[in-house]
Amino acid sequence: MARKPKTSGMIKQIYRLHSQGKGKKTISKELGISKNTVKKYLAILENIPDQTENILQHEDEALSQRLHQQNTQKEDRRYHYLVSQMDYFFQELQRTGVTRWLLWKEYRQKEIHGYSYSQFCWHLQQWAKKRQVSLPQDHAPGDLLYIDFAGRTFPYVDRDTGEIKQAQVFVGVLGYSQYSYIEAIESQKTQDFVRALANCLHYFGGVPRGIVPDNLKSAVVKTDRYEPKLNKVLEDFANYYGTAVIPARSRKPKDKSLAEAFVSHSYSHIYGPLRDEEFYSIGQINKAFKEQLELYNQRRFQRSDNTRASLFEREEKPLLKALPRERFQIKKYRELTVQPNIHILLYEDKHYYSVPFRYVGEKVRVIYTNRLVDIHYKGEKIASHFRNRTPNRYTTVKEHMPSHYQKYLERSPEYYLSWARNQSREVEQVVEAVLSTRPHPEQAYKSCDGIKALGRKAGQEKLIRACRKALQVNACSYTFLKRVIENGMLEVEEEREKASQKQLPFHSNIRGSDYYK
Repeated sequence: MARKPKTSGMIKQIYRLHSQGKGKKTISKELGISKNTVKKYLAILENIPDQTENILQHEDEALSQRLHQQNTQKEDRRYHYLVSQMDYFFQELQRTGVTRWLLWKEYRQKEIHGYSYSQFCWHLQQWAKKRQVSLPQDHAPGDLLYIDFAGRTFPYVDRDTGEIKQAQVFVGVLGYSQYSYIEAIESQKTQDFVRALANCLHYFGGVPRGIVPDNLKSAVVKTDRYEPKLNKVLEDFANYYGTAVIPARSRKPKDKSLAEAFVSHSYSHIYGPLRDEEFYSIGQINKAFKEQLELYNQRRFQRSDNTRASLFEREEKPLLKALPRERFQIKKYRELTVQPNIHILLYEDKHYYSVPFRYVGEKVRVIYTNRLVDIHYKGEKIASHFRNRTPNRYTTVKEHMPSHYQKYLERSPEYYLSWARNQSREVEQVVEAVLSTRPHPEQAYKSCDGIKALGRKAGQEKLIRACRKALQVNACSYTFLKRVIENGMLEVEEEREKASQKQLPFHSNIRGSDYYK
């Protein structure tokens, strides 16, 4: 370490004893300083042209300046050269294998009369302190919320297994009032983190203009000094609550010093009082946390009559933005293809959701939460469903289907009877018989669909005659009607009817019916 210069008072004592005729060794013993130091200052005093009385009458500051001015030029040149290399030294120290000893050896090769190793290290240390100087932060009410995770977890016992588990601890601090929040959660995963952050805002009863998180993966996907890339979920969260996310710089704890400070306070004011209690769930931990947190927020500041709670209620809470009516729901995103059956399959639940039929084969963007499944195509919402987690089932909106499929879904006994009534009384009677004799409605509907198809193919007249025949022989079924129409039975009966209606030609040998009367 560099030697500290002697005070002006000590230097005056050296000169006074020397003027009394005492030797260097004697002066050294009487003043408790080294003989070389006495020799050094006497040599400096000899070069000052003033008389002894004038030197002793100098003010301390003026004397100190005059004594050291001869050594200033030499020292300034050496010091300024060292200072000019400081940025290089600190940059090199970040590299693997570079030590202060190595840098000092390289420095002495360039500066033969440079500082010793101890002085070199001392100047490095002093310069490092200057680099760490930071301006005090002036926090505006309702401006920033600082959030972080405590370094220490909180233990609890699993009732089922007896295993001791560790809960992660989330903390949040408002910049102006330092009003604080703490919550135990299962993990630092995005879902748990965002839920805790939402609970924090609802605890405050409002939303600040900005949120300052650490560079944890739940918040920041890619760190960058100027434009860090946020996690998509946190980005949605900020947009939903109308706030901004301003990640702290990596490895810069001063950017969120209030959160760091509250983490430290939480160990003594929240963890400490609960150290002998045993907890069996995260819910129990949070209940105890809440009680201790209320006491902490009601505690007075050291140099003020205010408390965090009073300052928050009076000056900060009125400036927070209003909360939305509903809590934020985490959104998930998928790119899926609409299947030929006009549905997309949400693989997470193995459930199918319908899409308008014109989008079959197209790529759609599916955005879903715990409650809703929204389907978008080129930025336009084309379908929305309540989420259903029943696997291998379909959620279908009738309007999404083509018109003929919609009619298919509308099938009912009245639907078929109404159609049959428009054909003829015979067709209506056959359809009534079919609907009443089938054990399952779907069987009856299929038979009626077949009868309708026969009518389209063979024509209404043939269908009516076939139904008349079926009623005569009591064989009301699609199969019988099809056989009658396809086997030409109707044509045979038609010929017979025509033959019976023809009159016999006149002949003298034909007696006729009148002959037998």
